[in-house]
Amino acid sequence: MIKNAVTSFKPAFANIFRDKVNFTLTAIPVLIGIILFILIGSWVYGDLMEQARSMVTQYVSEGAVGSFITYITMMIMTVLLYFVFSWTFVLIVAVISSPFNDVLSSRTEKILKGEELDTLVESFSLVGKGFVSTIFNEIKKVTFIILLSLLSLVFSFIPLLTPISVFITVLLLAVQFVDYSWSRHGLTFKSCFKDMKSNFVDYGLGGGFFFLLVSIPIINLIVPPVATSYFTILWVKNNERSD
Repeated sequence: MIKNAVTSFKPAFANIFRDKVNFTLTAIPVLIGIILFILIGSWVYGDLMEQARSMVTQYVSEGAVGSFITYITMMIMTVLLYFVFSWTFVLIVAVISSPFNDVLSSRTEKILKGEELDTLVESFSLVGKGFVSTIFNEIKKVTFIILLSLLSLVFSFIPLLTPISVFITVLLLAVQFVDYSWSRHGLTFKSCFKDMKSNFVDYGLGGGFFFLLVSIPIINLIVPPVATSYFTILWVKNNERSD
């Protein structure tokens, strides 16, 4: 139901900022992400862009025309690099934060169902126990998403298929976070596909919202935890009858 998709945004944010443990589980990966953003960002927009500029000027003649071509080329490269960096950076942060998001998703579902919550110490114990396995599973998931994203990129070069390309990317973003609920409940591939087919409008709407946030520097750091909270709430709402 699209109503569930719309009404899940507000509680998704509240779930993080009103619960101290959830806020802590969110804050740690975000701080790590900020450090990585500064380190990687300074390299990408510093040394890497300077090397790209040097390569461009080697193949472009001097003069007004050459300067104009260089300017246009660098502008296009900057825009493309911006979106590639934003998307890949969020995927990297998602991998790092996955053990925390896994526990965050579990706590979120317990809050919705009125179940007893783990303490901060117990929550971090769960993060530690599942750290390696969760990271490994997230890497496999992100690799799969990247491969499908490349396919989506190919579609984007065909005007009639561009909307399909965008929608695939949006759904992939949604799957990345709703998968925490799927995995926790041991859903088979068939069940996951059925859930996606039944709620693709909801997942598309939520994925579209977070896809827009991905392109905003610093703001995109909160995408993994907030998206985890959102899609957990949405999944519980859409499946509460089957509990």
